[in-house]
Amino acid sequence: MSQKPFDPVAAWQDMVQKWEQEINGWSGKLTESEQFSALMGQATKVQLVAQRAFSEQMEGLLRNLNLPSKSQVEALSERIDGLEDSIDRVRLAIEALAAKSAAAPTPPEPRRTRKPPQAKG
Repeated sequence: MSQKPFDPVAAWQDMVQKWEQEINGWSGKLTESEQFSALMGQATKVQLVAQRAFSEQMEGLLRNLNLPSKSQVEALSERIDGLEDSIDRVRLAIEALAAKSAAAPTPPEPRRTRKPPQAKG
């Protein structure tokens, strides 16, 4: 019988598959422990506290530099969007009125019945 030639791609795939299985088994054991859960909960709390402190520091810095914060810029953006919507509604109403008045015939002007005064001579 003849032997199969060495296939480096198949060897690589086999190695990667074994490595993935080993990592999955190790991480499964690690995440099942109570210590890991407690550590992750504590890390999450620390991260939230740090994020809040950073946010407060950044707001203070922006206030000192007289610059708007992200929330202020977002609020301003919402107000501008509302104004743009209002302007669009007013523009559409004006265009509708202009179209209505252009379509209606102009009323006839009243006749001039008054005569100019006669010069006395």
